[in-house]
Amino acid sequence: MKTILFADDDPVIVQVYRGALQKGGYRVEVANDGLAAMKMMLPLLPDLVVLDLMMPKVDGEHVLKYIHSRPELNHTKVVVLSTATLADAAHPALAQKPDRVFYKGEATPNQLLKIVGEMLGEPGPA
Repeated sequence: MKTILFADDDPVIVQVYRGALQKGGYRVEVANDGLAAMKMMLPLLPDLVVLDLMMPKVDGEHVLKYIHSRPELNHTKVVVLSTATLADAAHPALAQKPDRVFYKGEATPNQLLKIVGEMLGEPGPA
């Protein structure tokens, strides 16, 4: 079973997307802030991280830097799922090269599940 770390401080967002990912057959662990996400990374070694950019303690940009700095996490895919304005191509988070970027207002749970399946080389929902 593939493991996803869902890092977001909004409990409603976590509940909605976590449920869809679990129904898709993934083990989903949750970090409610960036610092917690960073502390969970090495013990968990997630296959994929769904990452909000605007979180307390440590923001998503710094979490991305952390992921890219650790050889143990080279296999870890990152999906940014945020309300942050990323339209500017020079946005600092984009410089960290997440694998995918979604806006919370535009990505349904099923869309996220489909993309996660594609990224992890697994069949998506029917």
